[in-house]
Amino acid sequence: MKRLWMVVLLAGMAAGVVVAAGVVRDRQVPGAQAGAGAQPSAGARLEAAIKKEVVDGDLKTAIELYRTLAQASDRAVAAKALLRMGQCYEKLGDTDTREARKAYEQIVKEFGDQTAVAAEARTKLAALAGASGTGASTITVRRIWTGPEADAMGQVSPHGRFLSFTDWETGDLAIHDLTTGENRRITRKGAWWPSGEYAEFSIVSPDSRQIAYNWNNKDGFYDLRIVEIDGVKPRVVYSDREHLSYIWPIAWSPDGMHILTYFSKTDGPTELMLVRPADGSARLITASGKDAPRAVFSPDGRYLAYALRENISLFDVAAGREFPLIPDPSNHSVMGWAPDGKHILFSSERSGSPDAWLITVADGKAEGEPTLVKKDFSGAFLGFTRSGAFYYAVANSVGDVQIAELDPASGKVVSPPQPASRRWVGITRAPDWSPDGRSLAYIRAREPSQAVIMVRSIDTGEEREFQVGGRRLGTDLRWAPDGRAIVVPGFEPGKGSDSAAYNGRKSLTRIDVQTGQVTSLMPFPVKVGGSPPFDLSPDGKTAFYINLNLLSDGSQGRNQLLARDVQSGQETELVAKKGLNSVSVAPDGQRLVAGVREGRSQVLLVMPAAGGEARELVRIDDEEANYRVSPSWTPDGRYVVFGKNLRDTARRPPRVQAWRVAAEGGVPQPMELIVDGLSSLRLHPDGRRIATSTRNVITEVWVMENFLPKPAAPTAKAK
Repeated sequence: MKRLWMVVLLAGMAAGVVVAAGVVRDRQVPGAQAGAGAQPSAGARLEAAIKKEVVDGDLKTAIELYRTLAQASDRAVAAKALLRMGQCYEKLGDTDTREARKAYEQIVKEFGDQTAVAAEARTKLAALAGASGTGASTITVRRIWTGPEADAMGQVSPHGRFLSFTDWETGDLAIHDLTTGENRRITRKGAWWPSGEYAEFSIVSPDSRQIAYNWNNKDGFYDLRIVEIDGVKPRVVYSDREHLSYIWPIAWSPDGMHILTYFSKTDGPTELMLVRPADGSARLITASGKDAPRAVFSPDGRYLAYALRENISLFDVAAGREFPLIPDPSNHSVMGWAPDGKHILFSSERSGSPDAWLITVADGKAEGEPTLVKKDFSGAFLGFTRSGAFYYAVANSVGDVQIAELDPASGKVVSPPQPASRRWVGITRAPDWSPDGRSLAYIRAREPSQAVIMVRSIDTGEEREFQVGGRRLGTDLRWAPDGRAIVVPGFEPGKGSDSAAYNGRKSLTRIDVQTGQVTSLMPFPVKVGGSPPFDLSPDGKTAFYINLNLLSDGSQGRNQLLARDVQSGQETELVAKKGLNSVSVAPDGQRLVAGVREGRSQVLLVMPAAGGEARELVRIDDEEANYRVSPSWTPDGRYVVFGKNLRDTARRPPRVQAWRVAAEGGVPQPMELIVDGLSSLRLHPDGRRIATSTRNVITEVWVMENFLPKPAAPTAKAK
C-alpha cells in the first residue's frame, strides 16, 4: 500500500484539530426474516437510539429511548443504554450532571458483570468528580484502543465517541466506536482483489455528518472525497491528476465551509489550500516548499496555527497574513488548539526530547511562557474533544530475528523458525551471516536512536554488543567480505533528538568486530532518501546502493541503482527507474538482482554487475506482491529467493511465503517457509539455514485528560 510508511515516518504530521463521528457496525437484525410483524430486537432498538443521538442530534428523544432500553432483559444492551444516556446528559450541559451521575452509578451498582461498560462508567464518575472539585486536576493518560485493526489515519469526534480510520482489511474508510469497540465500514469497495484502491487520511465535518478523506484510485493517483457518515453519497470534491502527486485533507474549518488541504504539486512547491466542498474551488493559504505542516484552526475559525520555517506561526485567515507566535528553532509541531480557544498544545524538543507543551493565546498573541504538560510525548495527533481530552496514537514497531533449517536441494523447511536469541524479544532485525558461517549479526533497537549491533556465535551462543555512537541504523546489514567488520547505513544525530536524527550526515557505516571502532566507509549523497538498500561485491571493493530520490512531498522520484568504488568514490549509474527498491549481488560478483515496484506489481530484474541490459526474472502481481523483502541469492548462485504475500490480506501483518526461482529463469517454486510479517531473509553459506526477521507495527490509541487549566472562578461583585 503506497503510503503506509507515512504512519511511521510522518506520525507527528497527521491532520489538525478536527472532529469525527460514526455509527456502530452493520448487523443483521435478529428475526429480520420472520415477517413484517416481527418486533425489532433490543440490539436493533439500541442502534436506532444511537442513530437518533449521533446522526440526528436529538439528545432528548435519544435519552427517552435509552431509558426504556435500560429496563431490557438483555443486560449488555441495558448497560450500554445507561452509559449512552449518561453521556447524552453530559452533552446537554452542567444542569444535567446529576442525571449523568445517576446513570453511571446505576451501571456500577447493577451491571458489574458488564466489565467494559462498568469500567467506562467508573471513569466517567471519576471525571465528573474531578470537574466538580477545586484546584488543578491530576493529568491522566490511558490507552483506549489497540489490536490488529487499530489505526492512526483518522481523528477523534468532538464528543469523544468515535474515531475515523482506514480498515486495512479492505482499504475502506471506517469508524471505530470508542465505547463499544465496534467498527463500521463507511465505504464499500470490497476486498483488495481485484480492487487496490484505499482510503488514507480522514477528517470529519464539524456537524459530524460528513467525512472528508483522500482516496488512492486504481490508477495510483489521489483525489479528495466526501461521504456521509452512513455511507451515502460519496463524491469527489477535488482531483487534478495532471498537476498533483498527492492531496491530503488536514482540517475542516469550524463553520464547515472549507477543508484545509495539502497539495503536493508535480512541478512546484507544496501548498496549503482551502477547498470549498460546495463547488470544489480552492484558495491558496501558503506555499511551504517542503513537507506539509500540521495545521489547526482556532475554534472561532479566525486563525490557523502551524509549525513552519523554524517557528510556530499563526495565519490570519481573513487578512491572509502570517506572523510568528513562538519564535523557536527547536524541532516542533502543533498538536491541537484547545476547545476553550485560549491554549495551543504543541510538541517541541526545546528540552532535548520530544515533549508536550501548552501556550496561552489571546487575540493572536502568546501570553507568558509555554508550560510543560508531558515529557517524552510523541505520536500521531488525533485531536481534542469538546471536554478538553486530547487523543493521540503511538506506533510500536515489533520484530524478531529467527533461524530455520532448509533442505537445499528441494528448498523445503526441515525445522520451523526459532528465535535467534531468547534474551531480546520484539526488538531485533536485519540479520546476516558471517562469511565463515560461524556468527550471526543483527540490529537490536528498542528505540530508533538506541540501536546497537549484536554478533552471536552459532557454536557457543555468546553475544557481543557494539555501540554505534547514537546513530540511527538502516534496515539492511551486511558483513564485510573479509569477516572483520559489519556494514550498515548510519544516520548521525542531527539537531534535536530521535525525530530529528535524519537531519544528520548519512553514510555507509563500518563497525570493526575486533576493536568496535566505528568509521564511515563511504558517504551517501545529500539527496539520498530514507535508508538506502545496498549490497557489497564479494571482494568488498564496490558498494551497490539505491538512491531512493524522495521528492519534497515524500513521494518517490526516479530512483537510481548506483555502483560506487569504495576507495576512489567514483560512481556509475547502472539503471534509473521509478520504483527501484532493492538490490542483491550474486556470489560470483558478476550479476545483480534488483526489485522494482511497477504499479501494484513487484518485478525482479537480473543484470550484469558491470552494467548492461536487465531482463525480467519474475513478476508478482497485485495482492501477492511484497515490496519489503529484498531478494537473496542461494550460496551456489543457482537461485534467487524472494517473498510473496499469501492472499490473506485480512491478516496484519501479512503472511509472507518464501519462494525461489532459477537465476536463469523459469517457473518460481514455493518453499514451505511462511512467516507473519516477514521483512528480510538471508541464507547461511552452507545453504541449510536461513535467517529471517519480522516487522509488525502495533498501533495504540491513547487519551490525555485533565491537563488544561481550569477556568478561574467568578469573583463576587462588590456591593
